Amino acid sequence: TKNISEVAEILEKYSNFGINTNLRLAHFLAQVREEVGAELKPISENLNYTEEGLKKTFKVFRDNPQLAEKYGKDEDTPKADPVKIANYAYANKLGNGNPDSDKDGDIDEDDDGYKYRGAGVLQITGKFNFEEVQRRIDKYAPTSNIDIILSPKDIHTLEGSILAGLGFWIWKDLYKIADMGKTEVNVDNVTKVINLYTESYLNRRKHFIKIRDLIN
Repeated sequence: TKNISEVAEILEKYSNFGINTNLRLAHFLAQVREEVGAELKPISENLNYTEEGLKKTFKVFRDNPQLAEKYGKDEDTPKADPVKIANYAYANKLGNGNPDSDKDGDIDEDDDGYKYRGAGVLQITGKFNFEEVQRRIDKYAPTSNIDIILSPKDIHTLEGSILAGLGFWIWKDLYKIADMGKTEVNVDNVTKVINLYTESYLNRRKHFIKIRDLIN
């Protein structure tokens, strides 16, 4: 697809982030493929939960079922309130603030949970992680004009989405794990850093094998 060629150009442009061998590329793209899909489009975390889905997924909604009822979707409410869901789900963790800090109902600087919801090709989440990733963008791509803190919309562009993934990759030294080899264990070790509790370990190994064989 058109996106794939653009992705290749962006990765080549920012090769100093360490995705500069076929093995590293296969590891990186295997994770990206599972996180955002085959077209590698920039997407953000889907927060359109049902009331029951909220209680199943997030402790704050299990402990406060009235919030799940208020913000989740049901037969009478076809769409959930993603801003409020994110603000409560990610409040007071990952560097985010309190969910009640937003008083005016608009999406603004108070909405840490929503602003720093899962995004980028590796779906990083939380203000702290966004800030650490931006530090790497500033260091390794100082002329990119991408700033996912001052301009949160940047992470929802293709270039910003990929740069966020590259920033996370080099921050966590994932190229070192990738360099350990081509075995399924190495894929799992990368997955543990990106999404420890995911049920997609097998999928990521399959993606890796397919991509590795294509690019070698």
